[in-house]
Amino acid sequence: MNKLRCLVARPRDMKKLILAFVIVFVLSVLLGAMTAQALVKEVSITIDGKTFYYKTIKSTVREVLEENQIYLTKDDYISPSLDSKINENTQIIIKRAFEVKILVGDEEKVVYIPSGTVEDAIKKAGVVLGKSDRVNLPLSQLLDRPTVIKITKVTEKVVVEKQKIPFSTVTKTNYNMDYGKQKVVQQGQDGIKERRYKLILEDGNEVERKLLGEKIVKPPKPKIVEVGAIRWFKTSRGEVVRYRKVYTMIATAYSLTPSDTGKSPSHPDYGRTATGHRVRRGVVAVDPRVIPLGTRLYVEGYGFATALDTGSAIKGNRIDVFVEKDAYKFGVRRVKVYVLAN
Repeated sequence: MNKLRCLVARPRDMKKLILAFVIVFVLSVLLGAMTAQALVKEVSITIDGKTFYYKTIKSTVREVLEENQIYLTKDDYISPSLDSKINENTQIIIKRAFEVKILVGDEEKVVYIPSGTVEDAIKKAGVVLGKSDRVNLPLSQLLDRPTVIKITKVTEKVVVEKQKIPFSTVTKTNYNMDYGKQKVVQQGQDGIKERRYKLILEDGNEVERKLLGEKIVKPPKPKIVEVGAIRWFKTSRGEVVRYRKVYTMIATAYSLTPSDTGKSPSHPDYGRTATGHRVRRGVVAVDPRVIPLGTRLYVEGYGFATALDTGSAIKGNRIDVFVEKDAYKFGVRRVKVYVLAN
């Protein structure tokens, strides 16, 4: 009976036991709370200029971002690094990468950068600028939003172009060939000219061309054509006369009378022409500057003749025909004088 009484706690002792348990529990809770409070740190996260504040017990930047469901792309900027340790009042800076399109001719390149200059974006795209290339924006311009950069590739090159030089046609008169006939005595050949140009190209398209020089590498060879000059007509007797030239002249006549020749029968040159020939029908006086002496002629209204004489009054398109008598009856007339073919 005494043993049973010992096993059953007295009500007063039970109360003390419960009180002690409650005290221990409260102290434990308070101690845990104090410990947890000591581990909490406040950090600020600034994303593209907007700042947010968070309390955390995480130990690294990466864990803080994951805790708050903040995700990064490979091109985003973050400071400090993801593996950096967190302490009280840690400031995390994030700059989101934005799209930059770079147009090079017909090609488009896209890069993502969180910050930087036009030149930085071009380099990231792997585009190498030539010394003459043009960019629509200054290379030093800072970028902070989606942007389109247009690059015009400017190149120079020298080209040599060959041009045809057309041959010319030279016509020569052949006084031994009938009029209306022709003969090619030399075939023509085109020549070749080389021209050197400096070309300015923008995105592969020619925008400027400057002639640097030219030279003839093969001269043209003219085509030579002979054309007949011999014509013909029929006399009143039905004779066919072939001629190569015709003049319209003022014709007069002279005889051996002293009034016509200025010489008497006793003169040593009486009855002789300027060329030393004896005068006879068919001898005519001409201006040698128009018709050379010795030329065979046909004079309209007179007949066949030879230019063997001259006269002080016979200048230009004038002709003086010899008649045996009555020269005055011939008068002054306009006639056609044909230069006969040989």
